[in-house]
Order: sequence, then C-alpha cells, then structure tokens
Amino acid sequence: MLSLTEPLKSSYTYQGKEYQIDLSFDNVIRMYNLLEDDTFQDAEKIVIAFEMFFCFEPKDAEFAMKAIDEITSYISKSAYGNDSVENDVVSSEVNTHKLFSYTQDAGAIYASFKQQYNIDLIAEQGKMHWDVFKALFDGLDENTYFRKILDIRRKNVSDLQGKELTSAIEAQNYYELDENKTVEAQEAKVASFADSLKALAQS
Repeated sequence: MLSLTEPLKSSYTYQGKEYQIDLSFDNVIRMYNLLEDDTFQDAEKIVIAFEMFFCFEPKDAEFAMKAIDEITSYISKSAYGNDSVENDVVSSEVNTHKLFSYTQDAGAIYASFKQQYNIDLIAEQGKMHWDVFKALFDGLDENTYFRKILDIRRKNVSDLQGKELTSAIEAQNYYELDENKTVEAQEAKVASFADSLKALAQS
C-alpha cells in the first residue's frame, strides 16, 4: 500500500537475508493472470510467481510459499476496506461475478490513464511501481472510458423499460467480460431482452 513517508517496497526479507523483488505494475498483473490460469497446478503457480518476483528459481519450497503468500497479501491490500476498484479483482479470485479484467479491459485502462493523467502505461512497463499504479487506478474518475464501462456493467436494469432497457442490455452485452458469459447469465439476458421487445411492440 502506498505511503507518503516510506519508500516503495522493493525487497523481501527471509531468514535475515534481503532479496530484491520486481513489483512493477505489469509484473503484478502477470501474476494475477497466472492465478486465473487453470492450465497450471497451484504448486506450479507458486514456482512461476516466485520467479516473476525474484527473477531466480526457488530452491527452498518453504521460502517460495511464504514469500508468495506475503507478497500477494501485500499487493491486494486496500486503504479503504472493500470499497476500492482493486478489490473487485480480489473478490473475483473466488469465482464471484467479475467486474473487470486487466487483460480484456487493457485498452480501456490504457486510454483512461492517458486521458486523466497523460501517462503512457506501455512506456511505464517495468518502471511504475504497483503501489503507484494502484493509487492512480483507484483514482480514475467517472469521465474516463474505463469507469464508464464499469458503470455500464454495474447498472441495475430491473427497473428499466422499453427502449431504455433495450439500450442498457445491449451495452452490457457488448461490454460483458468473456469469463462472465455463462449459459445461465446469457439465458437470463436473452429473456430480459425478449421481454423488452414485447413491451416495445405493445407500446
């Protein structure tokens, strides 16, 4: 978590020895992507994540497990409980309905950083610390492309009718994350869309 009085975290201490770690924002995002990759077993993920952060292969299994546990706990901390955007990623790790994806929404996130901060995230790869990225990410305002997409995904359409309902459902379908497109969710949306079409026909 970002501190205005302490230096950005760049090392990890184990058994009295200090190791440099890579906490650049793009490296942390790769780790999040790894956690969601079902092609790897949990033990494999620990080894790969360790190599991502430490840039060498782990020789001590206890060291690797302890380090990855503490690092993942550190990067997922929020200053404001569960109210920040970043916690939507953390909650998604336990198969809840996911609000956004660093992969699928990469273009929108990039455009929003450029729009609000004039920061080129591609140029910042390997440079910008995760804590800095996280603070700026959570601070994106409602006028940015990314935040508008989140608003569309969050929108409650249960009280809408007619053209407004049709428009909202079409927007949600367009911006729906691929991993949320379950059969049940799609069937429910199709049913809602059909109802709205019937309402339009009767109006």
